[in-house]
Amino acid sequence: MGHLLGIVLPLALGAALTPTIVAVQLVTLTAPTAPLRRAWTLAAGCGVVLLGESALALALAGGTGWSDGSSEPGAVVKLVAAGLLVVLGVRELRKRHRGGQAAPPRRNDEPRLARTFAIGAALMATNFSSLILYFPAVHEIGSSDAGVTAQLVAFALLFAITMLPAVGPPLLVGLLGERARPPLERLNRVFTEHRHTIGAAVCFIFAALLTVFALNALS
Repeated sequence: MGHLLGIVLPLALGAALTPTIVAVQLVTLTAPTAPLRRAWTLAAGCGVVLLGESALALALAGGTGWSDGSSEPGAVVKLVAAGLLVVLGVRELRKRHRGGQAAPPRRNDEPRLARTFAIGAALMATNFSSLILYFPAVHEIGSSDAGVTAQLVAFALLFAITMLPAVGPPLLVGLLGERARPPLERLNRVFTEHRHTIGAAVCFIFAALLTVFALNALS
């Protein structure tokens, strides 16, 4: 189990570094109409997309013969993910050099929960750096020879950590009320001001980490 968590937890932490979802949640939580209900609905939309990707990764790990003990398929998944992260990292650096301010998330005070759910799903579905890290982590769990309990614990931790940007803000506001908003807003400003640098760093660091994991699996 320790080996499995040693691979999954770093990828989960990288997948959780997503300022866009935090920013949209903060906008949602400052809306005058049903802010907490809408924030949790948005988080549910994010969660559904993650569960869908989990099902796909597990199907590849268990339903296509990729969990038969061979290390090559898992290494291929990691190397492909590493390559995609490099591409995304370069893209983030190009955005940083072009400069310009990010457009603030649009606020819609109308409490249409179906629309909010769809926004959450779309945010997670287009959060490519997080999904690219999440996919090989789930695949690693599904193809691991660890026991069922260890796999369930690893998946629960992976899912919970990846969902932190979506569930953290409404959870803190629900528990702490107005006291939670100032630190969340400061965190959001830091992420927003340095979003491209942070995004590129996350992509390159975890591309290197996935490459090391892949080479270790093949050695």
